Amino acid sequence: MFLKNKRNRLPLKTAYYMSFLFFIVIPILIVLVVVLMILNQQFKKQAIENIKRAQEAIIADLESDEDVMSMRLSHMVYTNDNEILKYAAGTDIQEPDIRNDYERKLAKAVNMALEPVKDIISVSFYMRDGKEIYVKNDITRKQEEIKKSKWYQAALEKSNTVSTGFYDTESTNDLYMGSKKDSLILVFALAPDVTTDRFRKIEMVMFFQSAGASERIKSYNQSYLTGKNKLGITQIIGTDGELVFSTQKETDFSSGEYTCVTSPIEFNNSTWYIENYIKTSELTADYWNTAIWVLGAAVLILMLAGYYSRYFLMSIVKPIEEISGGLRQVEEGNLEVHIASKGQFEIRNMIHQFNAMVRRLKVLVEEYEERIKSVENTPGDYFASILKGEMTPEEVNKQSKEFFMEHYAVLGFFVEYYDSKKNEADIALRLVSSFERNPRFVSRCIIYMESSELFLVFYRITEDDYTYKLIHMAEELQRAAKQEFDAQIFICIGQKKFGYAEFEGQIKEIREKICMRHLKGNNSIINLNEENERADRLLHLAKKYEKLAGALYIADEKNLMQEKEKMFELFSNQPIEEMKMQVYAAILAIGDRFNRDNISFSDVFGKQYDYIEKINRIEDARSLKLWTTNYFSWIVDYSATKLSVSKTDAIVKAKRYLADNYEDGEMSLKRVAEYVGLNEKYFTNRFTKETGETFSSYLTGLRIQKSQELLKTTNFKVYEIAEMVGYYNVEHFNRMFKKLNGISPARYRKTDD
Repeated sequence: MFLKNKRNRLPLKTAYYMSFLFFIVIPILIVLVVVLMILNQQFKKQAIENIKRAQEAIIADLESDEDVMSMRLSHMVYTNDNEILKYAAGTDIQEPDIRNDYERKLAKAVNMALEPVKDIISVSFYMRDGKEIYVKNDITRKQEEIKKSKWYQAALEKSNTVSTGFYDTESTNDLYMGSKKDSLILVFALAPDVTTDRFRKIEMVMFFQSAGASERIKSYNQSYLTGKNKLGITQIIGTDGELVFSTQKETDFSSGEYTCVTSPIEFNNSTWYIENYIKTSELTADYWNTAIWVLGAAVLILMLAGYYSRYFLMSIVKPIEEISGGLRQVEEGNLEVHIASKGQFEIRNMIHQFNAMVRRLKVLVEEYEERIKSVENTPGDYFASILKGEMTPEEVNKQSKEFFMEHYAVLGFFVEYYDSKKNEADIALRLVSSFERNPRFVSRCIIYMESSELFLVFYRITEDDYTYKLIHMAEELQRAAKQEFDAQIFICIGQKKFGYAEFEGQIKEIREKICMRHLKGNNSIINLNEENERADRLLHLAKKYEKLAGALYIADEKNLMQEKEKMFELFSNQPIEEMKMQVYAAILAIGDRFNRDNISFSDVFGKQYDYIEKINRIEDARSLKLWTTNYFSWIVDYSATKLSVSKTDAIVKAKRYLADNYEDGEMSLKRVAEYVGLNEKYFTNRFTKETGETFSSYLTGLRIQKSQELLKTTNFKVYEIAEMVGYYNVEHFNRMFKKLNGISPARYRKTDD
């Protein structure tokens, strides 16, 4: 009681500062010290996370190199019926002229297969008789040394499987002429078996590739040694502790002053480890230097706060409390509140503004209530009613003259969400809410969510040069959607219109041309004011490729080959730009077919491409045909492996079965009917009805098509090709071939493409 009375008798200033010291200053300093200690650990953890992220970048480079190069190597070996292996085998012939011819063919075919890859330094072929062939650069390491390597032996043990190896160049020209010091060279090796190398001459095919990861590691290490980063010394270690790559090979990291951060990377035949060695003291050195300044600044701020606390109490805090009380009353609906002016000049000015705001708000509320009473529907209600078919544009124009009183454009937003675990409908609603944070969108746009993927937007045009500002708004919405929801938006901008007469036509056009996203890719924008004519032509051309798209979707190789030949016939005597238009149209048709089952190109190819930009880089018809063929092959592989055969139609299942087993001479209608689980008579009737040809004619056509490819791309005898496609009697094969093609197999082989 005595202490309480004594405290109450203290001067107000003394009591305030004592309270400020014991209840604010000291607790804040204690909390600050504790927080700094905790942050010390957090900074150390963050430093390690930064190292981990740097390691992830290296791992991503290496994994990308392995994926791409393994696919490239397999593609080079298997493409065009093992054409490159045949050329390589041909170089192992004694006659110089023939050998030189095969070497030229090999170099040309390899360079074509490698396009556009620039970082492959050598393609090597090791023959079983000890001969070695190099394309691009000769490898200076002895063949005996290479054959003893673990990756070479691993490739021999698993034929037709790509194994990964490495070389760390320790000096200039260490591995090949022109090689740099401290470069990581990745080796991708594949040992073909008898089914791949029919001549049994080639022991190993290898890619030697300069890995971009080595440049990244050198950059990290150089920056660390010059004090520009805190990543430590980076190196790569193999499974058994061998040093795969390092720029600091003689550094001893065994002492306790270093911290090691390790991340593994799995290859198909080995495991590597990315290791970073950094001095433990460096993990938090910068933090403590900063912490001292932060602590000093905090003490200074507290001293200034105490000095000015009394001023704040009398001149700022109390007037602000009255303003806060007034805001609460406004929030509760009381617009009669008024605050007396007091305190510092700025505070008095704020009180005047508050009182003026309340008066203006009262007037606006009264005006709004009067407007609501006189208007039945909002512009958003009218827009939704038109799109739902509840009202016509003419009816809306009669009820609300303001709706069509300005020029407008209709926009289409197609959204692709990458986080499939979340509810797309919920994300779509939140996405629309995020649009409303954009000032131009709020003031110009009315949005209607037709589905979680498709939004239609009515954009009011209020200026002549609206295009730039509209596109700028669209780009801002795309960036916000990507940052907040990991969503990509393709935006189709309709043509500038006026009045209600063309409104429905604009809506229809946007719904039709939103499919242009298949060509442009997500997070792109197409302006129909500039590209409408081209879009119309592409949509018209795409109708011709619906059958081709259907064949690709179900991996129907027979009809695919027929439709592809029709497409390439259109290329004849056409300029390259017209050929590209045909390819664009085919991609549109394919995208539309896959989209019917909610499958996007990002599912098929792993990401969305801008095909217009990609195909525009192709300069000649032959390269365009090659690109198109590879593109179709990729989709067929996806369709055959990713789509569930067990759930497909019986006829589709039968076609895939025939495509996989056409070479079996015992193939019969009964066997296929049993495979798809249908009665033989019912199956043959249904097959004829759905395909437009009999089972026998379909199988014959498929076999003859395969024989045409073999006649043009291989040197097998005619009777050998007959057996390969399921004909044990070569005379019967000749008759069927001539019946379908009008010439014999031998004459067909001699004709031009």
